Amino acid sequence: MPGTNEAWGWHPRTLVVDNYDSYTYNLVALLTDAARAHYSSFGGSGEASIEETERRAQEHIIVIRNDEYSWETVRDSILPHVDNVVISPGPGTPARREDVGVGRDIIAHTQRDGHPVLGVCLGHQMIAHEYGAKVDQSVVPVHGQTSSIDVLDDSCLFHGIPSGFCAVRYHSLTVTHMSSSLRVLARAAGTVEHAGRMVASTDIMGIRHNTLPLWGVQFHPESVCSEHG
Repeated sequence: MPGTNEAWGWHPRTLVVDNYDSYTYNLVALLTDAARAHYSSFGGSGEASIEETERRAQEHIIVIRNDEYSWETVRDSILPHVDNVVISPGPGTPARREDVGVGRDIIAHTQRDGHPVLGVCLGHQMIAHEYGAKVDQSVVPVHGQTSSIDVLDDSCLFHGIPSGFCAVRYHSLTVTHMSSSLRVLARAAGTVEHAGRMVASTDIMGIRHNTLPLWGVQFHPESVCSEHG
């Protein structure tokens, strides 16, 4: 696997499940940048080293569509070769199998194989839905607006990120009621514009599972207008 050569250090290999969303490759770009930054610290400045850094960075991100492979193929032939999973935003609802594909199986399978999973927007809602939370219509739909994000728990996903940071939101569904197996990490604060007026918005913006390596964010960290993405 890429990254096992001690001279280049180790960097996790990530599977990105694309839920047919235009933001997916913004996420891929962020992940690739992180891998590139890691490997550039080990490589030199020569052309060969730069090419090797880029090759390794690109190899560390695998992207599949949510309906591209059967669950059995993902389980047996893809997951054994990655270290973590990111499930992208997308249209639809986490309750509809056609909208989420193998992402739902990956989330459920975490109980057995322990792959860390980060869900973004729809991916976040999928984690909530799978573990008993209720996903329903937001008080108001929020599309392309920024909100201040209040960090309620900075012990894991939001470690080192100040409360009150700005993030972009695109969603009409939200997690409305939590289950006992999940906990809230962050909420929106302030107001959003709707039908010409400002409306208070405190939607859940970050969750995690109490015992499994599952995290979700409702906002879009990959957006150029989101801080700390």
